[in-house]
Amino acid sequence: MEHINLDTLDSDEWHYEINGTRFGPVSAPQMRSLIASLQLNRNSFVWKKGMADWAAIAGTTFSSEFADTPPPLHGAAVDNSLVWWLAVAPIAGVILAGFLAGLTHKDVGNFWWATLVLNVVLSTLDEKKLQKAGHDTKRMGAAWLVPVYLYKRAEVLKQKNTYFIVWIVLFAISLVSDV
Repeated sequence: MEHINLDTLDSDEWHYEINGTRFGPVSAPQMRSLIASLQLNRNSFVWKKGMADWAAIAGTTFSSEFADTPPPLHGAAVDNSLVWWLAVAPIAGVILAGFLAGLTHKDVGNFWWATLVLNVVLSTLDEKKLQKAGHDTKRMGAAWLVPVYLYKRAEVLKQKNTYFIVWIVLFAISLVSDV
């Protein structure tokens, strides 16, 4: 990542974002306070007059504020076994619903929630795993909104979005299998 020397830019007024909302202007000491209070992290975007575009705060003059914390693990270092279970969850949920229906002698339609619960549980577990690896999962969207989460997860970890595509295809198949 190229370090942007912002000391030479005109203004000392900074703008920052939290969860996609812009805030500011604030002074450099106020920015340091936001970092110290963990309201901003190394992936938060900032802007200052003279900058062409928003930049990750870790690539600015505030990078020294993060010297004591390691960066998030690279995508290659993150274990993807859980996300692959999530990718096949739409079909696994249909199988689980069928199993529950057979066990209780009720219509399989009564167990539509099995797929939903399986997806939410697996995506929440995966999100917690990524947080332990140092990733700011807020940028990935809500874990319960599985396709958005999977797409953004691949983007953030710089991985191919294969598990996203598998989930979409299997979800479509699961819809057809319920008819």
